[in-house]
Amino acid sequence: MKRGVTPFITAALIALLLPAALVAGGFQLNEHGARAMAQAGAFCARASDPSAMFFNPAGLSYQRGFQFMAGATIIAPTYNYYGPTNLQRNDKWEMESQVFTPPNAYLSNTWNDGLLKGLAIGVGLVTPYGLGTRWADDWIGKSITREIDLKTFFVMPTISYAVNDMLSVGVGANIVFSSVMLRRAVTNFSPEMNLELEGDGKTAFSWNAGVLFKPVETISVGVTYRAQTTLEFDGTANFHPPASLAALFPGGDVTTGIDLPATYFVGVAWMPNEDLELELDYQGIGWSSYDKLEIDFKDDATTNPVIKQADVSSPKNYKDAFIVRLGGEYKLPILGLKLRAGYFYDHNPVPDEHLEPLLPDADRHGLNLGAGMNLLPNLTVDFAYLNLMFMDRSTDKTSQPDGVYLDGLYQGNAQLIGLDLTYHF
Repeated sequence: MKRGVTPFITAALIALLLPAALVAGGFQLNEHGARAMAQAGAFCARASDPSAMFFNPAGLSYQRGFQFMAGATIIAPTYNYYGPTNLQRNDKWEMESQVFTPPNAYLSNTWNDGLLKGLAIGVGLVTPYGLGTRWADDWIGKSITREIDLKTFFVMPTISYAVNDMLSVGVGANIVFSSVMLRRAVTNFSPEMNLELEGDGKTAFSWNAGVLFKPVETISVGVTYRAQTTLEFDGTANFHPPASLAALFPGGDVTTGIDLPATYFVGVAWMPNEDLELELDYQGIGWSSYDKLEIDFKDDATTNPVIKQADVSSPKNYKDAFIVRLGGEYKLPILGLKLRAGYFYDHNPVPDEHLEPLLPDADRHGLNLGAGMNLLPNLTVDFAYLNLMFMDRSTDKTSQPDGVYLDGLYQGNAQLIGLDLTYHF
């Protein structure tokens, strides 16, 4: 087999799983409610709206009555690549502009009196892994990626119970649906081919749980854990080969999978007075679960010696990562107006030797602002803005074995706007 055939298959199938989400370390999204988002996601120790189903399910038990919350986050990322320096080039390549709108929705009911006092149930919909990238068809990295689009949907039935005014516990299930699309060039042969992959994930399941403890009226402590989720994809590959290469690259069915990392939050909230709330959270993400990627072609070189497509086991060796979050909310006596702000630092998990335009990841700083107000006695609107600033990231290690041979410098940022409406019945 010619050198480069296995790497281009590896890069192609990586896109089944790595959508280059540009909003959190790795390929994770945490913006699942405008109130929390405006406070940099520091919400685990309060979880005081229906998005508690994501941030800490135990928080549902301290809310009131029947609620419906729905909204979306508008995400506009930009990214530039300079290189490849391993080819003694420093050209600027711009990722094409795209706008993504991952939704969130929650429905919950909390019993505040009677025999069921302290019990809460709900169901939520979030998209914690998603987005994509699109580069020009003729860009220098076209053999790694041209376009990727991944969608995941987590449906979360949830139950919570307040043991007393100091302690509540919650647990939920994650029912996961997913799909993926990829386009990239195959430049190892002449004429050049265009590979397209489409796949649907099998329905996956995992769980999450949380505890909320209020030792005194002004302080609360929250802990929540979301278990690892195993995704398995069935996809179809089409190389669009010319007649002369059709026998070498028949494409066809492929399968692959990945373990989405376990995540936990630990948070402490403090109310110095009745109008001000402050919270500090630590989020840990177990990215070390992603140590390799294995891909299986139904038809490959082991079953037909003429075929050049082959099964792949590619090391990734991601590292566990973390996010530190600080946020707050201040209440004004005007139409229930609440002003919010926050900051977070997000440490990325991607080693230098595996940095690539599929996932041009870097450490980043997030500055958040937002507000909420009562439009009607039972209707609340929440708004959030996030300026996500990526630290410059360069690598000269992708030319090592198993690398993508695209050393260089990555620069990026993203602008996010979140909006949610909550109706209290």
